[in-house]
Amino acid sequence: MRLTICRLFALAAFAAAPTLAQAAAPAPAVPAKNASPMEAARKALDEVGDMNYQNKSLNEVIADLKDKSKLTVIIDPIVYQFGFNPNMPNVTVNLKQVKLKDGLRKALAPFNLKCGLTREGLYISTEEGLTSKQLRQHVSLDCDGTAFDTAAKQLAADTGANLVIDPRLGDKAKKTVTLKLDDVPLETAVRLLAEVADLGTVRMSNVLFVTTAERAEKLRPNADGPTQPGNNAVIPFPFGQDGNPPVPGIIGPPGIGIAPVAPGGVFVPGPPVAVPPVAAPAPDKKNEDPKPEPAPEKKP
Repeated sequence: MRLTICRLFALAAFAAAPTLAQAAAPAPAVPAKNASPMEAARKALDEVGDMNYQNKSLNEVIADLKDKSKLTVIIDPIVYQFGFNPNMPNVTVNLKQVKLKDGLRKALAPFNLKCGLTREGLYISTEEGLTSKQLRQHVSLDCDGTAFDTAAKQLAADTGANLVIDPRLGDKAKKTVTLKLDDVPLETAVRLLAEVADLGTVRMSNVLFVTTAERAEKLRPNADGPTQPGNNAVIPFPFGQDGNPPVPGIIGPPGIGIAPVAPGGVFVPGPPVAVPPVAAPAPDKKNEDPKPEPAPEKKP
């Protein structure tokens, strides 16, 4: 009888084993939400590794960058207008365990070029060209009782632009706004959104800073004005035949004149150098007929 009871208990335990095992097994993890394209791009550029390029062209560096990050890379066409040749072997970088974005910035630095994310991909241009590209991306907005900080942060997340909300605003940043905009530059959208929330916006280089209207007014004299349509960027030095920047003080492209050189190897295109008019040659007096002398005046 005792043996039968033990056998029955063993059979019951064996039958319950799968249920116990299932209860002990960890629950499957909840799948992570898909990252937005901008978040995925930022993560790709933050990957750490070695960057070793010896006498490579910028196109070769960009091709390697595309392969590693799977990002679209765009070079602003304006940099080609001054003789820059991305096929010339003029990039040498040897960096250990560096973020991909930091290595690219190091490679671009000798050419006075910058890189930054936009919705189109990683954009390479001059500093002013990149700022204009990022802040003048066209966006649409449809807010109906949305908290200001929520709407503003979403715009920044979607475009890659640098938008900073003053942490001293507190609850003022959470004021609800109702605004609908269609196909307007990002900078315009942020300024109007801030205006509806009774806040102010100033631009400092490539950063849009949102604060109180009073603080914005105080900052405005030392801030940058709104970006303008078109690319008014400072252009890097025109590049020589070997693709490298020439010695400062060279004569600029045709129609530009002598380039006024600024610190850091950058010149600002100026008006053509004025050439003084050549004076007409004096007439040859040897072949001229002598003029008759005036008759002497008669004295009374």
